[in-house]
Amino acid sequence: MSVDLRFGASNSLKLNFNDQQSVSTICTEVDSLDGTLKEMVQSSLDQSVHFPAFREIVFPEDRLAIAVGEGIPRIAEIIASILDYLQAFTEVAAEDITIVLPHDEMVSVQTRLEMLLDEFVYTTLQFEIHHPDVPEEQAYLTATAEGEPIRLNKTLVDADVVLPVCSNLPEPRTGYAGFFHDLFPLFTESEAILRYRAAPDAGVLKRDSEEAVNMLGVQYLVKVTPASGEQIHNVTAGDIYTLQSSVTSMADSVWKHTVSEAELSIGTLAGETQQQTWDNLARALVTLSKTTSPGGSIVLCSELSGPLPGSIKLLTSNEAHQHVKDQLEQQPDADILAAREILRLRNDYHIYLLSNLAGEDVESIGLANIETPSQINNLIAPATTINCLGDAHRVALA
Repeated sequence: MSVDLRFGASNSLKLNFNDQQSVSTICTEVDSLDGTLKEMVQSSLDQSVHFPAFREIVFPEDRLAIAVGEGIPRIAEIIASILDYLQAFTEVAAEDITIVLPHDEMVSVQTRLEMLLDEFVYTTLQFEIHHPDVPEEQAYLTATAEGEPIRLNKTLVDADVVLPVCSNLPEPRTGYAGFFHDLFPLFTESEAILRYRAAPDAGVLKRDSEEAVNMLGVQYLVKVTPASGEQIHNVTAGDIYTLQSSVTSMADSVWKHTVSEAELSIGTLAGETQQQTWDNLARALVTLSKTTSPGGSIVLCSELSGPLPGSIKLLTSNEAHQHVKDQLEQQPDADILAAREILRLRNDYHIYLLSNLAGEDVESIGLANIETPSQINNLIAPATTINCLGDAHRVALA
């Protein structure tokens, strides 16, 4: 028996098993949408769920802010399709449209849009990177039940219409903040991010994200359900309350599974650079740890690359526990959360990483470096039970 696992932008790995081994495969092939992406996006905008077509709710001189969520496959093409729809069916001027990206790592979306859009449209649009540490770029919305301020990106607060484009994935996943996670706390301020991290209560975070969205006046959004890698399973747009009941069940049917523990779990990060992040690595490792017997082995196949971020370098220290704890209280970036999860899991599991990182960097943070995919088959040989998870960073366990 063999299983093909895709990882990175276009790599694949063939795993070989014998007849005596018990093998479970999860999400190795997720159905992608029928038809073209542009047709799907524009159809969803015109056939909104429990809401008028989007063309009927935006008007000339409206200031429109498109809030772009994280980790969405083919997100530049989705935005380009939305802009084509606006140009064709509305009188919203390109100069009144701002594309708001959540952080610097997503500037590649802007670069890709330059290739996809008409030159005049591209140069007329406004682009903004959200900076949670710049107070002047935040605006007060309301207060939490505990009296703490809720501030959000000022461009979103000042817009006449906000169109969030969000990923649709199931609960529970590491770092997931509920249905509106791609708005709040993604577009809030550093102080709030640190506050939620210091007291990680999923119920409180969901409550506050709903309050932020209500005060922002968002009634309509686009939800994108990923398929494998850079493919898309579905795009749905419409009323935020109706979608909470309809598209969440779709996410569960695709990405939520029950898996028994195995001696060895093998997972992937499939997709282009936007998917190859330390944040997604942490999500994948947490999921894989839940499918692996205590003391067992975890293999993650990725195309993660580059030098180690400062937060991850903390793991090389003999005092890593204290350093990571201190940084959790001071740094709003996602990489410190990845450092925390790696630190927690590396003592309980044998973790192997296939990546484009330098081997000495991988080993310096307490993981075992895999140089070639063939080494993974060597790990498979002695195992009697194996789990294989495609896109492990998207999988939630029931």
